[in-house]
Amino acid sequence: MDDDPQLSAADLLELNRDVQSSRALRLLATTNLSLYATLMERHLSGGVTPETELVVRLERDLDDLGHPDGQSGLALIKSWASQGWLHRAVDSRAERRDQNICYLTQDARRALDFVRGMRRNDTIATGGSITGIASRLKHVALKVGGDPARIRKNLEAEIALLHAELDELDAGERRALSESDTTDCYDEARAIALQMERLITDIGQYGTLIEQATAALDEPIDSNVEYRDRQRQMYADYQTAWDSQGRDSHRAFLRMINDPDQRAEFEADVAAVADALPALDPALRKVMAGFFELVGHQIDEVERIQQRCAQRVKRFTAFGTLEQSRGVARQLNEAIGAARALLKTSLIDSRLDIDIPLARHAISSVGALSFKIGDLSNPRPAQPGGSDIDLTSFAALTTQVDAPAMSEMINTTLPLSLPQAVAKLDNAYLGHVIVLWSWALKQPDAEGVTASSTVRFRSLDGHDREIEVPHLMFTEPITTLVRATA
Repeated sequence: MDDDPQLSAADLLELNRDVQSSRALRLLATTNLSLYATLMERHLSGGVTPETELVVRLERDLDDLGHPDGQSGLALIKSWASQGWLHRAVDSRAERRDQNICYLTQDARRALDFVRGMRRNDTIATGGSITGIASRLKHVALKVGGDPARIRKNLEAEIALLHAELDELDAGERRALSESDTTDCYDEARAIALQMERLITDIGQYGTLIEQATAALDEPIDSNVEYRDRQRQMYADYQTAWDSQGRDSHRAFLRMINDPDQRAEFEADVAAVADALPALDPALRKVMAGFFELVGHQIDEVERIQQRCAQRVKRFTAFGTLEQSRGVARQLNEAIGAARALLKTSLIDSRLDIDIPLARHAISSVGALSFKIGDLSNPRPAQPGGSDIDLTSFAALTTQVDAPAMSEMINTTLPLSLPQAVAKLDNAYLGHVIVLWSWALKQPDAEGVTASSTVRFRSLDGHDREIEVPHLMFTEPITTLVRATA
């Protein structure tokens, strides 16, 4: 097979590097592929699974297998999520609110499709495949060719065959399938099932494209030029996703799933094929029988991705990651100034009438600094300041987070704790945590709370951080007044 003459060796090498770095190939290249593929196919290939139930299932299988890699079920879930093979999210449905759910990413599904195909020795080169190829090719050629004589000849031949079948039905006769006809039916059904298995994975590609279009919006930005370039790139990536075949497939399947007549007819055809072809591969029969359910899970995943991307775009454009970075910098500068003032009043030896720097200056000082100790005895230990953190000084952060969306989220899920409120955010930054904390302090019974919990938030440098917050409870709705003054 000749390579594309338009691509140089360097361009082709770069494209192959991008493929090599994909999560699907990383899964195929891992040394624990056999174990991972076994557990994923047994417990995650069917769609969404509650995390607690998944842990129990994995532990049961790992016990039977003797824990070949030494990891627990929960450790495997966390490892798969960090590698980009598993989604861990909070179920937003009312009956399962605050419950974690797990489901495979598109890359993991693609890798599992490849593993299953290798295991089953899937092939489309069957006895009846050439007949099906010739028939479909002829159908396309007639449409694009436009030769009236050939089109008429083909239509007359098809009409004659249909009339012959109608005559057999009127006479109460039904010709039995020959051996070659049965072989063709099996080959065609197998090819359809293989295509359905691949389509279940490919239908989610539209969601993957829009996820990639907004993935960089949460990264820190250092300049206005970078902010502008990232915004333009986002719109270009969204246009690519909008024009993709994945979006067309997503819309077509969505229309078919929501049409009860088409769905009922499709399910009846699946039942007829499964009943008439008992020797069909059980795995492919299962794919055909559960096609709508599996595609429905993919449609749900695309909708979850769209919601996450909409929140990213809203934060990026309405409040601005760049403005958020500047706001945090202003808060840090105020904190540094307060720390300097505190140090100047806390020193018990000779007072130094200079500002004590907490960071290196841009210029170098010339000379040496010296001071005299008046009392050579051991100094008395410094007394604690005795002041608490005043969260009201962070009021400016409410303009840098989506305060209305957060308050609506809290008001619709009362009662809930402060750590639970932070966990509900898709990408919680320090500003989100501080604003929620300040709101929680205004709730009844906020005083006297001693219990605390550790929550995670995303730093502007792209890394996850932890902070310990009190176990405060939201029991009353967040009012407009609190939002404005918190």
